[in-house]
Amino acid sequence: MTYLQLLLRLCGEFKQILAMAFDGSVIYQVANDLGLDNLNRVARRAGVMSVLQVTAYYSGRRVRHSVARVIEYQLGEVELLLVYEGFNRHKPLRLSLPKDRLEKLVRALRQAKFDTLRDQDGLSFTDRGLWLIQRAAGTYSHGVIVSPDKPQLPWSSIVNAIDDYLPSAIREVPLRN
Repeated sequence: MTYLQLLLRLCGEFKQILAMAFDGSVIYQVANDLGLDNLNRVARRAGVMSVLQVTAYYSGRRVRHSVARVIEYQLGEVELLLVYEGFNRHKPLRLSLPKDRLEKLVRALRQAKFDTLRDQDGLSFTDRGLWLIQRAAGTYSHGVIVSPDKPQLPWSSIVNAIDDYLPSAIREVPLRN
């Protein structure tokens, strides 16, 4: 078998892999790979009311994968943790978030019926970027994968809400060459 034949065969196999059904398991693994505690465990901790997490996964590897986690505490404090792949040794940047911004975001998610949605239709490994949005409180947990580049209702209203109320969650940090 010549090198060209082998290359063509591998390209065909790669196309078959890309055409496989998209399950999103790789995106669910990003937070763990970046050293964050399990979302459900964090939501069950004493003093935590709720947790909202946005995982940004980028194909093509020009941009770092990232996780933004918003933790609402019973005492009223809202903390935003940002972790970027390969940045700051995966230690989260800790920021304070105004409670009213979280409330507006949660309201927008409710209006989009986030808790009843499944993953956006037509997703694939070839999409430029994918976001996994997860909410957890106590024993409740729900997640939805969306493509910010494919504006379909009701998922587009979720993308717009994150753009409006949590823009730092989806800030693209390029990989250095």
